[in-house]
Amino acid sequence: MQSVTDFLSFIQSRITLATLIYICIIVLVIILLVILSNHLRRRKANARFEELEKDVNAVRNNSLDYKFNKAKAFAKVNADIMERVNELTPKYNVCIEGMDECDTLCEKAHDALEGHHTKRAMRRMDELETSLKDARERIRIVTKALDNILQKEIEVRDFANALKERYQNVRQVYTTNRNSFYKATTYFDSRFQEIENDFSNFEEWMYACEFNKAKDEGNKIAASIDSLSSEIALCPDLYERTKSIIPAAMMEINQNATELSQSDINLGYLEINKNLNEAASQLKEAEHRIDVGNLKEAQMMISQIGDGVLKLQDAISQEKAAYDEIHGGLEQNLITVSEIQVELNDIKKMYSNIRDRFGLEDWTHRFALADEQMGNVQEASTLLQREIKADQTPLIEVVRYYREFVADINEFKTQIDEMKSKLISASSDESRAQKQLIKLQLILNEVRLNAATRHLPSISSQFEKDIQQAEDLISRVQIVLSHSPLDVPTLNADLQDAIDFVYKLYNNANNLIGVAVMVENAIVFGNRFRSAHPSMNTDLTRAELCFQNGEYTRALKIAIQAIENLHPGTYEKLIAKKDPAVMNQV
Repeated sequence: MQSVTDFLSFIQSRITLATLIYICIIVLVIILLVILSNHLRRRKANARFEELEKDVNAVRNNSLDYKFNKAKAFAKVNADIMERVNELTPKYNVCIEGMDECDTLCEKAHDALEGHHTKRAMRRMDELETSLKDARERIRIVTKALDNILQKEIEVRDFANALKERYQNVRQVYTTNRNSFYKATTYFDSRFQEIENDFSNFEEWMYACEFNKAKDEGNKIAASIDSLSSEIALCPDLYERTKSIIPAAMMEINQNATELSQSDINLGYLEINKNLNEAASQLKEAEHRIDVGNLKEAQMMISQIGDGVLKLQDAISQEKAAYDEIHGGLEQNLITVSEIQVELNDIKKMYSNIRDRFGLEDWTHRFALADEQMGNVQEASTLLQREIKADQTPLIEVVRYYREFVADINEFKTQIDEMKSKLISASSDESRAQKQLIKLQLILNEVRLNAATRHLPSISSQFEKDIQQAEDLISRVQIVLSHSPLDVPTLNADLQDAIDFVYKLYNNANNLIGVAVMVENAIVFGNRFRSAHPSMNTDLTRAELCFQNGEYTRALKIAIQAIENLHPGTYEKLIAKKDPAVMNQV
């Protein structure tokens, strides 16, 4: 105590009060810094511990136990998996030990922090980080191996989920259209219940880890859903056909049969009532099979019933078409047969009249064949009428004979028309030549008459020669016509020569007379100006001399030129209007 007192006395003697205060402050600051540093280290350690604690919990809260236990259960019923699970067991145990070690280190670090042993806690956390890293890697490896083992379950589960989704879709379609299934709803409800039971079996196999059997059960469910989906798509259509479409077609058949019977069309051979009654009975049986779910059998029956109804419809339509075809053209074809007979007789008469005249070939054999064919057509006509009147054979069969009958008539008529055309063609050349000959004679007489009535002062000698040549050509044609048998090629050639020459003569004569008339009109017009115009008098005198000498074209040129010199354009108007009265307008 004395020593302390002495020490304090020494300090008081050596250190001032102010210095002492400063020293105390520094000491306090150092103490505060130490306390703050420790506090910060503890906060940092606590924060690190919290993060590591989270990591430990994350490692602990994995699916390793669940997957390993499931793999062990899977291995019990799958011998091929047992060996792989046994190989993984030591690694799994190491993972468990690693997680336990992490838990232990975590507790030690926590205890150190609670005891304010920060450095010791930090060392434990370093060890914990290393253990966590190792544990994560081991757990990842073992989990991956377990996933490979459990891949079968995943595949089966995914397959099952897809099946359930498809099942719900099919059920939704069925529920939405339930009214379209009528009594078959009982059957379909039972089918849906069966599939749900199969799903329950599937889950039991999955729970027992019997994945192969679960997959087989899933395949069975898939086949059931496929079958059920097809039946749900088919059933409403089958009901519609049995309840609506086919009955409507049967009713239409009945109505058509009644109408045709009233039109005297015999449909007895079709036994319509019997067939419709049988179809109605079969339709009821088919509907019953739909009700109880025998859709395939019902579909086959409905198809057969529908085919029978369609065949009956076709048979009625064909019978009506045959009736319309026969009765629509029979009368006209019978008239055609009579007309052919008349034409054949006319052809025979025509042939006998012109045979020698035109040197035709002998048609005796041809007429014999025609008579035979005519007899066959008439016999077919009689048989056909008798068959139709008897009304014992279906018209669908009679119509074949009727068509052959029509084809024979058309072919025979074509032959008769060809025979008649050939005879008419042989005689038409003579008739045409005679008509043309009369026409040529009339034209030649008109040429003579025009030349005589115009009192032309001079006509060339060639004109008379041409008239004589025309008469000679006409005489040649008359000579050919007078011979028998008639030489048709020579007749046609001589007639064409006569036609060409006479028409050329007619055109030349008309042109000559037309020019002469125009000369006379021009001179008459110019006479009004002769006294006042000496040049006009001279030109018209020249024109008159040419006219008297038969030079009509030259006379016309002189007269026109004289008039044009005095009154330009006047004669053009005369020519354009072809009216001499225009001369008086000047």
